[in-house]
Amino acid sequence: MRSTSVPRINSALIRQINTARVFHALREHPGSSQRSLGALTGLDASTVSSVIAGLEIDRIVRRVGGRRSGLAGRPEGLLQIDPDGGVLVGAAIETDCIRLVACGLDGERLAALQVAPGATVEVALGNLKHGVGTLLAGMGLEYRVVRGIGVGQHGLINRAGHLVLAPRMGWRDVPMGAKLRALFPVPVQIENDTKAAALAEYLFGACRGVHDFVTVHGGSGIGGALYLQGALYHGVGLAGEVGHMKVVANGQLCGCGARGCLEAYISEPALRARLVNRGRRLDDTAAVVRAAADDPVVRSVLDEAGAMLGLALANLANLLNPRRIVLAGSLAVLSAWLLPAARAALVENALMVVGDQVEIIVSELGEDAVELGGVGLAMDCFLPLPTELGVARHS
Repeated sequence: MRSTSVPRINSALIRQINTARVFHALREHPGSSQRSLGALTGLDASTVSSVIAGLEIDRIVRRVGGRRSGLAGRPEGLLQIDPDGGVLVGAAIETDCIRLVACGLDGERLAALQVAPGATVEVALGNLKHGVGTLLAGMGLEYRVVRGIGVGQHGLINRAGHLVLAPRMGWRDVPMGAKLRALFPVPVQIENDTKAAALAEYLFGACRGVHDFVTVHGGSGIGGALYLQGALYHGVGLAGEVGHMKVVANGQLCGCGARGCLEAYISEPALRARLVNRGRRLDDTAAVVRAAADDPVVRSVLDEAGAMLGLALANLANLLNPRRIVLAGSLAVLSAWLLPAARAALVENALMVVGDQVEIIVSELGEDAVELGGVGLAMDCFLPLPTELGVARHS
């Protein structure tokens, strides 16, 4: 007689998923009752009650009074994320500085700090550790209140936290995740900077509640991040390198060594080089914005860049069918001049139904996006972020 095996239910994972759903529902809707959280999450009353009891024990959630529900009995107890429940620290390791931010468990900003970068990995990590200590000391806090630290780092970083290459820093083959875990006495998670910025858009920015979007970030290079079905998409490990999408066959030489990459046409250095070739020497993106106001040559170069960007966005839209595409960094700063040509190129090159569905928006998070994404990574250290399907994302 053939025996049949019944799949075992992982009750711990289910509880973790339910806890994450309740926590993030309350983070988005502070002052909710347990009844409201049940409606927001689709969980039954007993499950919500059990989750809330555990979160209260862990000092993650607290009760703040009550209100009449319209039903007989005692007023409903209202809940909020406990402001004294701990601190999340986000960091951005950039070529010119290391930016830090400390937030409460609800994402409310408490303090920020910038420290010097480092030419070597060791110096940079030393400065990072000193900066986190200084940030906490400035708030009168110790490491024991830190629930997690998240780091956004320029470069190719795989899912194990291994830095494959950071070309602008000259770093290669560095076990950054392991080094960070050895550096701090709290859970740490590292991610590519643009992927961290995309997480910030989902948690705190213009893509809250949007489960399929793409972020394209301009700067000294062009970064990309795919947020699909409610979670960052990594592929085998390094998905999202939008800047190295080929837009011109055998075109301009890119810093990666290949030709025709989007980065070779619309990154800050590429735009300034094209302007120099047209007789306009401008030192930075702010100068380009000022000149574009009354210089037709500068506007012409930006129109060409916008058309190239729009072609790339059309390819992304046709391939991924996202709800939104978010422009960040220098692309956000230059958006007023890039978007007319970009939108026209997207309409021309995208499938009509796909082009009609996608919305191109400009990030409002500014320079804080990467470290705010670090806060999201830190949040994920102690409570995994739920996807649209209600499945916990694991690092």
